[in-house]
Amino acid sequence: MAKKTNILEEPKGRKITLADGKVYTLAPITLHTLATLEQGFDCDMEGFEAKLKEQRSFTVFEKLLWIFLQDDYPNMTMKEVGKLVQVRQVGEVIKELTDALNELKV
Repeated sequence: MAKKTNILEEPKGRKITLADGKVYTLAPITLHTLATLEQGFDCDMEGFEAKLKEQRSFTVFEKLLWIFLQDDYPNMTMKEVGKLVQVRQVGEVIKELTDALNELKV
């Protein structure tokens, strides 16, 4: 018998270890996360996806990581978030963010 999913269960976010050695939880993709992405990048989801494809810049990924951390770490500034990713971790962080965003593609 297949396990039933509890639709009221809190969605789980991805875990990522940053430069300070702490494990952080990225917000799961929810309606709130999508709305925050639209607000953070000042465009709708179509515009956000286009911006992500056009501008694979560190600025975009820093902001994206900051947005994904806001649910559990609301007092953390974007500058603080950026300092938590050292150059050797950039590829891993971008992959984790990209994997999280791939949940949008059904």
